[in-house]
This record gives sequence, C-alpha cells and structure tokens, in this order.
Amino acid sequence: MVEHERMMVGATGNSLVSIVIPTYNYASYLPRAIESCLDQSHGAIEIIVVDDGSTDETGRIVREMGRGIRYVLQENKGVSSARNTGLQLAQGEFITFLDADDYLTGDSIETRLDAFLERPDIDFVITTTYCRRRSSDALTDNSRSPRNFVSDKMDRLLLLRRLPFATCAVLVRSRVAKRFRFPVHLSNGEDIAYFTKVFFQRSGAFLARPTAVTCSHPDSLRHRMEEIERQGTTLVDTIFDDPYYSGALEHLRRGFTSYRCLEFFRRFYRSGDRLAARRCLAKAIAINPGTLLKVDYLIKLLRLDLGSR
Repeated sequence: MVEHERMMVGATGNSLVSIVIPTYNYASYLPRAIESCLDQSHGAIEIIVVDDGSTDETGRIVREMGRGIRYVLQENKGVSSARNTGLQLAQGEFITFLDADDYLTGDSIETRLDAFLERPDIDFVITTTYCRRRSSDALTDNSRSPRNFVSDKMDRLLLLRRLPFATCAVLVRSRVAKRFRFPVHLSNGEDIAYFTKVFFQRSGAFLARPTAVTCSHPDSLRHRMEEIERQGTTLVDTIFDDPYYSGALEHLRRGFTSYRCLEFFRRFYRSGDRLAARRCLAKAIAINPGTLLKVDYLIKLLRLDLGSR
C-alpha cells in the first residue's frame, strides 16, 4: 500500500501543470492573475499567456513579470481562439484555464492534484470558487454543496445547473483536454460547450473547497449585454445538435434552454433593460411554466409589469 501511494505521488505529485491565461486589453487585471499562478504551493507550473490582440500595455506587463512566463500574441479572434491556442501549446500533464480578471488561491493546483492522487481513475477535478464583486475586497463563497463526490454524470449536472461551475475551477488531464476545442463562433457560454464534451461519459471529482476567485466588474465579458442578446440561444444548438453525443443529451435540451433564458432574464433585469428581460422571461415560462411557481421570478415579473405602466 505504501509503495502504491509512492507511485501515485510520483505520477501526479510532481507533474507539470499548464495554466492557460487568455487575455484581451486586461492589463490592469492580469498581474494579479499571473502572480496567483507564480505563488502556487505546487511548484511545477507552466504559465501560458495568450494575448488576443490587445492594444493596451499587456505585452509590456507580461515581459516585465518575466520568470519563465510564456507570452503569445495573436490576432484578435476571441477568447475561444485564445484558449485553443493555449491548448495546442500546453506541455503539462494537466491543464487548467484562468481568465485574466480572475485568480487562484495559493493551494489551488495542489488541492486539485491531491484529488487525482486519491482517485487515479478520474479525468478531471472541479471545485467551487469565491466571488469578488467590483471594487470590494470581500470574498463570497459560492459553494452550494457541502460535500465532495465523484461522478460520471458531471455533464448532466452542468447542463441542469446542479453543479457550481467556473472555467478556472476545472483541472483536466491533458490527454482529455486536448481532444476538444472551444467553439469559436460563441462569445458567451463557450466554456459550457467545451466542458460538456470533457465531462461526457467520464468520471470526475467535485470538491466543495474553493480554489479560485472569480471577479465581477463592468469590463467583464459576462456582462456585455449586446453580445448576449445577439448570440441568443445558439449555445443550445451547439451542444445538443453536436453529433459527438449521438443524441444522448437530447432529453436535457428543454431544461437547459429554459435555464439559459432565465440566465439572460437575470442579466437584463440587473442591467435595467426591462424589455429584453421581459422577453427572456416570457420564453422561459413558455418552455417551462413551472418557472412562475418560483417566488423570486414572480416578484421580478410583477416589478416589470408595474414598471411598464
């Protein structure tokens, strides 16, 4: 038993981990992201910064930070293209992605690698995250589950929104991660499409312990409402019409579509676009009338009605 544990430590405990950081005009956020990688308790780290055509001081900042950071400048093609470039270049046994405005906890990589040591049969580890909003220093724990577990149904949990999810919280074996690419025609939800494929028919571990911090701010891609409205529900078709699944996920289409409409509703509601919010909520109700039974959505609908008079 001791010898077996020693072999596992040799197999993953000292493994090189590639951290891919896509960035575009995020020079003010990038140093914190990179520093969080350099300060990891796990020492075998490969940092790949893919600059998607930035026009700010990104290049200079990365070069000044030095210390073996690999910097790649490419023509502006979007975050999916930047991540795909990083995927191709990554040489580590494991790969994780970190957006330039997010950052890792000091033991982020070590914590996730430990899960691989305990369960060498899994292909990925996903954890919860902290959330940091705007200029506040306060961190909110996004945990929904108090327990750790291993499952081969993570794809379904992801699509049904029963799994806390952030791109930076997933560590994947490279042999699996490199099999797929982020869809370049999507500007929102591309990570869900990618990781649904990574998770499909594979076992992974979920850890209730946060290993990264996601940051919410006005510049964030997640809040560019024009892109969200223009894309609509393209993500739904991208996932469920993909021949890779041979129809195995089709029974989840309706629930996932309703979830996407409700997500758009929340974002438009918070942004003050009442017309767009009403349109998204109406579509969600048409798909799943049970939405009206949720008090939170009913209250928001009443507020929309009152606000339009």
